[in-house]
Amino acid sequence: MNIIIVCHTEFGFVKNNSIIFHKDAIDGVRKGVPNLLTIAQKYNAKITFAIMPEVVDAFPDIQNHEIGVHIHPGWEEFVVEGIRYHVGDMYLKEHCEQSSTSTVLRDYTYDEQLTLIKTGKDYIHDKLHADVKTFVAGRWSINNDTVKALIHSGITHDCSAPAHIRAPHFDWSKLPRICMPYHPDFNDYQVKGTAPLLILPISQILQYGNVNPEIAPFWGTNLLKACFKEYFVQDMPFFHICLHSPSMTDPPMMRALDELLKYISNRRAHFITASEVIEYQAPAAKTKVLPYLTTGINPTLIKTLGTEMKNKLFPREHRPSSQ
Repeated sequence: MNIIIVCHTEFGFVKNNSIIFHKDAIDGVRKGVPNLLTIAQKYNAKITFAIMPEVVDAFPDIQNHEIGVHIHPGWEEFVVEGIRYHVGDMYLKEHCEQSSTSTVLRDYTYDEQLTLIKTGKDYIHDKLHADVKTFVAGRWSINNDTVKALIHSGITHDCSAPAHIRAPHFDWSKLPRICMPYHPDFNDYQVKGTAPLLILPISQILQYGNVNPEIAPFWGTNLLKACFKEYFVQDMPFFHICLHSPSMTDPPMMRALDELLKYISNRRAHFITASEVIEYQAPAAKTKVLPYLTTGINPTLIKTLGTEMKNKLFPREHRPSSQ
């Protein structure tokens, strides 16, 4: 099994187990990235850092890992834990004309998306000398125009897909929960086609939710291990872990990632970067509850996990303050 770890690299800090993406919290990059690298080194894991253009000056020098681009368009105020902050990218705000303040990429025209992606990619290349091939959309939001813009920008791998999930600001509901990398159709990014872009869906926990150490304070690390086991026992060739760099300033979330990687490293698994992923010939996947039960998950939690996870991931306070 090939494992990728994609770090959405942006400013922020953790409060009461929630990430506050505040622009003043540069330690979300300056300390979060080195902390993540320390954990990764223990297990010879490779990290793909999808970085926002605005954080380039705070991004430390790294070796033997990958740098991609993470695009947050627009400029909107959010409120989490009573703290107000803005979602968007200051560099892109200053260097790209945008017809909206929306932080949802699919709200923009093809030309605007192309400009945002190319501007961010070129800036990262110029400042960090990185060959940027990997992309993550802010708030998981893409559409068919995004696929075309990514291809025309020279991006080869997209990591924006929380499979089988739909929210007010994105739609990946056509993908099966256990979904392997695929080339999308030009007319529908959620179905297989021939576009020269590989979409790498984020691995999904039973019923609902990304494999991400940031959920561990709520549901425990065993849930993450159980999901890996569900994929592993079915000989799935690919597993995608995502996280945000500010989470790596929080000791409980750091411990959760450490425990998960230790668990994975004791199996037949190989850590690679996102741009090394190929389209695999995979067996048909099925939902298997047994790995969750044998990894110490409370059966009651399994029954209610979908609703609880959705309420935690997309609570009302995580929406723009104007809504």
